Amino acid sequence: MLAKSMKCFTAMPIMVDKSLDKNKIKRRKRSITNSFTALSLFSGGGGLDLGFAAAGFKIGCSSDIDPFSCNTLLLNKEKKNFYTHASAITADIKKITAKDILKEAQMQKGSVDIIIGGPPCQAFSVFGQRKGLTDPRGNLVWEYLRIVKEVQPKAFVFENVSGIKTIHDGKLFKDILKKLTLDGTYAVSAHSYEVADFGIPQFRNRVFIIGAQNGVIVPPMIPTHGEGRLKKHRTVKEALRFLPAPEISNQIPNHIGRKHSERIITRYRDLEFGERDPKTRINKLNPSRPSYTIIVGSDNGGGKGHVHPIAPREVTPRESARMQTFPDWWEFYGVGRHVIRQVGNAVPPLFSAIIAEHIKQHVFGEKKKRTYEDFIKILRVLS
Repeated sequence: MLAKSMKCFTAMPIMVDKSLDKNKIKRRKRSITNSFTALSLFSGGGGLDLGFAAAGFKIGCSSDIDPFSCNTLLLNKEKKNFYTHASAITADIKKITAKDILKEAQMQKGSVDIIIGGPPCQAFSVFGQRKGLTDPRGNLVWEYLRIVKEVQPKAFVFENVSGIKTIHDGKLFKDILKKLTLDGTYAVSAHSYEVADFGIPQFRNRVFIIGAQNGVIVPPMIPTHGEGRLKKHRTVKEALRFLPAPEISNQIPNHIGRKHSERIITRYRDLEFGERDPKTRINKLNPSRPSYTIIVGSDNGGGKGHVHPIAPREVTPRESARMQTFPDWWEFYGVGRHVIRQVGNAVPPLFSAIIAEHIKQHVFGEKKKRTYEDFIKILRVLS
């Protein structure tokens, strides 16, 4: 019996497979009150899972090699709100089959509405060494493709860092797009999104590839926040407001900071907003701007957050989670680097909900019902 648990995900307009017969496009109608079914791969700390759940998708099963991530998903299932979970499998994706996942989800082949997931991004990230497919993690993109082929969902979402577009001179990205059509079974569209332009208090550029079995090419979402737009960028100050200092709060999970020496405290205190510390190589956040990208860090250093905009210290995992739009009720299983990895690898749940609603509208024929403000209330973030 497979052990239970889960893991991660990670956004130019590019369209492929124009040979699809547009006359055969059929949009499946369904009441907004009914749940759509989903499976999650490389689920990590649950950013995609949580956002899609907020948009009305029921995650039947999630999978990840990291037991801490899987325990996070199962831990939050017990909160008994809109986020429900049938199961989570802790396993190397190379050693499991679609049959294993469908059995845990109590679902049948062909009955899954959507598969969501983002294979590990470090092989393609500009923050890493960009080894691409020479890094074992880079080869996991083909495992994602294998599961999609075996499950035959009506749609899929493949998320990754923007660096995937340029690794190996862009040849890898073109190859992925071509292969994800599964010989014309899916219409595939790919768009880059800066999540800060959609009301997330963090700069984070990601690629989202969407496949639709019914032939629909999903159009790009229109940015809503930022200079020259109706709404301003959401800021670090907004993300952290009403959050007590870690030394006076033991009620909020994962809100425990690092202990710093006086030498480091003095250095952090002297930094200007946006300035990088020469030793730890992290930046001091500007309270009036979105956060820099929340990153994973390394096991050697245990993972680091950015420098807090006011207090002379690094932000806590909870403060990083705030800038990722994880609600305070979402508890991460584990301590230290285990939590940092889950937070840094995740897609911001609020953005996940926004793109899930977009997919429901364009792939499944739903009339758009929920807005950015609706998801803020549902998730209980940025309020």
